[in-house]
Amino acid sequence: MSGSDPNYIKGRSVNARRFSALFDFAADMIWIAEIESGLLLEANATTARTLGYPREELLGRELPEFLFDKRDSAPSRPFVESLRSRGSAAMTATFRTKGGQPLEVEMRASLIGEGAEQVMLVIARDIGESLREHRRALALFEAFRRSNDVMFYCDRNGVILDVNAAFTRSYGFTREEAIGNTPRILRSPHSTEEVYQQMWGQILDPGKGFWRGQLINRTKDGREIPVILTITAVRNDVGEILGYVSNAMDISDQMALQGRVANAEALASLGEMAAVVAHEIRNPLGSIVMAAKQLTVAKLAKADRDMVYRVLRDESQRLNETLTNFLAYARPRGLRLELADLNALVDDVARTLRSNQELLKGASVEVALDPALNPFPFDRDQVRQVVWNIALNGVQAMDGGGTLTLSTGHEAGSVRLEIRDTGSGITDSAREGLFKPFQTTKQQGTGLGLAIADRIVKSHGGSIEVDSAPGKGASFVVRLPYIQ
Repeated sequence: MSGSDPNYIKGRSVNARRFSALFDFAADMIWIAEIESGLLLEANATTARTLGYPREELLGRELPEFLFDKRDSAPSRPFVESLRSRGSAAMTATFRTKGGQPLEVEMRASLIGEGAEQVMLVIARDIGESLREHRRALALFEAFRRSNDVMFYCDRNGVILDVNAAFTRSYGFTREEAIGNTPRILRSPHSTEEVYQQMWGQILDPGKGFWRGQLINRTKDGREIPVILTITAVRNDVGEILGYVSNAMDISDQMALQGRVANAEALASLGEMAAVVAHEIRNPLGSIVMAAKQLTVAKLAKADRDMVYRVLRDESQRLNETLTNFLAYARPRGLRLELADLNALVDDVARTLRSNQELLKGASVEVALDPALNPFPFDRDQVRQVVWNIALNGVQAMDGGGTLTLSTGHEAGSVRLEIRDTGSGITDSAREGLFKPFQTTKQQGTGLGLAIADRIVKSHGGSIEVDSAPGKGASFVVRLPYIQ
């Protein structure tokens, strides 16, 4: 077949067009360049589009001009030597697009042509995204491995697959001992099943996917460590759980510091406390002594004897209440969290108040309970003390008239308890020291009721807000975390 044969010429023309189409529309960048200089002789449309240059601006320029850093041209010498000796070569390089952005590519080159006419055909692929994914994964793993926080990773069944160095330091388990176990090896008896049920309810909820709170964990040798713990569900693109990541921060030092600060504050108020104790005990004790002397009189009228008995009863109760308040403030016990019903607790306090007409002196007690409020973890006895102390203040502020209203509700992440009275209100000067110990506007009392309530609420991670004005009553709003 002759080169002048029309069919031969036509066939070559068809093949050329096919080659041109494959060359131009290939997904990878393809270019033809001189071997030594890297002078671009031809480049496909993908090369122009990826680098951001029109084709005419690429052709006739040398490849090193497009490198992001000119120092990267040094590795091209082994690349050229491999190409000449073996007929193929590969390397990675970072180019600069026309917009100035780095573009990481993997290049594979082959020799084409013969003798002095040889050039290189290069096929290049953007590896930036996969490389960035690899680097991110490596960075995350290094962060996991080197973090000062205690971290471990579980599969979807809760089996530990890996732990970091901080885990082994804090808990005393070796990596080999921990892997294959479950986090139950860290569980202490301080956290109830209800807390763990609520924890996993939040973690497995696709709308949230994590839990954060404070727990006490146990080490291999039985020591207990308070931690701020975060557990996050790891999901794939379609929302399926692949595993769980746990991150814990040891707060032993912070809690020890808080204890030292609390002790220092207690010592600072010791002198003030001693003076108040002496005053609050001396008066009822003097009344009791005088009443006891009256009982020694042989002929004491029945009315007088009844009055003496009443004095002994009332002053003894006053002494007991005073000592109880001092002990509650000076030596508070730790929280005992349990799943409890705040509505039932508030209703019980209201019934107790209604049964004591001598205390109410004509005042009425109403309740407005949120039926949608479910039980949640709190210390039942201590929160009852909060409700009672604030309610008692409200009854005393109304002085024989008005209405005390106790209501409950829930907000985002918290429970709302409001105790409102229609009494004389609170002056601005009195509000400044409202929750300070030994601050009271009453003729009798230690001024510890609200201080104790404030301490209990804060130990639960909650807060108390006061809204009042002289002559317009007072509202105390207690907020407690709904999930702990």
